[in-house]
Formats: sequence, C-alpha cells, structure tokens
Amino acid sequence: MISPSPTQSPVDQRGPQLEAERRNASLPPPVPERRGPKRRGLVIKAILRPILKALYYIIRWIRAHRIAALIAILLLLASIFATSYFVTGSAPITSDSNSVRDSIRNNPQLSDDVKAWLLALRDGNLDTMISVEKSINPSTRPPDTALYLLQFSEPRAQVKWTNVTLSSIKTAPDGLVDSYVEVDMTPSPSVQAQGGTRTVVLWHFATDPAGRIYLLDYVSARTS
Repeated sequence: MISPSPTQSPVDQRGPQLEAERRNASLPPPVPERRGPKRRGLVIKAILRPILKALYYIIRWIRAHRIAALIAILLLLASIFATSYFVTGSAPITSDSNSVRDSIRNNPQLSDDVKAWLLALRDGNLDTMISVEKSINPSTRPPDTALYLLQFSEPRAQVKWTNVTLSSIKTAPDGLVDSYVEVDMTPSPSVQAQGGTRTVVLWHFATDPAGRIYLLDYVSARTS
C-alpha cells in the first residue's frame, strides 16, 4: 500500500464553488421592479370604474324608460331656468344686453345723439358721452358725466340694464323736443346678495330739430 508523500497538498475540493462565487460577484446587482406607474394606473382605474359604471347604467335606464328620462330632463331645465330667473332677474337663454341695445337703436322717436349717449352710458364709454355732449348749450348746467358713469354704467356700477322706455315726448313752442327716458336696472348677483334692489332712472333730453342734444338732465331715481 502506497501512502501519499508528506510534501503533497490535498486536492482543493472548493475550486468549482469559488469559481461560481467569483462569477456571481462580477455580475451587476438586479434592478428592483418599479411599481409606481402600475400603482397609479390602478388608482385611476379605481376612480374611473364607478363613474363609467354609473354612466353605463344611466344610459341603459334612459333607453328603457325614454318618457321618464324626457320628463326628468325637462324638470332639470325648468329648475335651472327658475333658479337663474329668481337669482339674476333674467332668463338664462335670453340676452338682456342685446334686447336693451335693440330697444334703444330701433326707437324711431329717439334722436341718434340720444341713442349714442344712452348706449355709451350703459357700456361705460366716457369718450363717446363727452363727444355727444359737445352740442349742449353752454349756458345750461353741464351734466356730471363722470358721476353718471360711476352710478349707472354696467361695468362701473355693477348693474344690469334690463329695459329702456320712452315714457314721454313732446315738442316745445321753441322747437325743442323734450324726451323723458326711463332706464330699468337690476344689481349684479353679488350686490343682490347684499340687499341691492331694482332701480328706475329717469332722464330728460331736450334736442333741437336736427337731433342734437341741447339740454340733458338727470331727473330722479326710484327703487323697488
């Protein structure tokens, strides 16, 4: 029996294992899985799913109950109309601004200068008002145009012109035409909430035969 020489080293049994550990150490570390976008997608789905499901069942119900759905829509529109009317004093499907402008422009008894002055007052156009007032008799008391603008124009006074009416017109012996114009105004919704009321302002215009304004007076304002 031959025994190994004392100078010979035993065979290293861990050689393959050390080689595998060395190879694994040279590999890059694994990248952790990113779950942010996936989690956000799940949150969005969780939010939208009940909404889409509700819309689906509403559409199915409308298809199955068309008459009841029509009545419900009409009631909804009526409630919107009534709420807008009682809060703002005007219907949501009508344009008071256009109707007031047309009532002024289409009145054949008002001269062009009176029409231009009223529209300029409503719109807050100081330059147009001053330009029209150049024909006023200098011997009469000049109108306080800037104050009128602050008190009665829509953009400055937070009011809404709802109606313009020619209440009286007559020709004086000297040839001047005296016109009395009433302007109905309602406050804006924010002012109404503070207790604002409807106002009717009366204006007096004296115009010469050519339609130029000879005299302009603020007569009165009453609330209701």
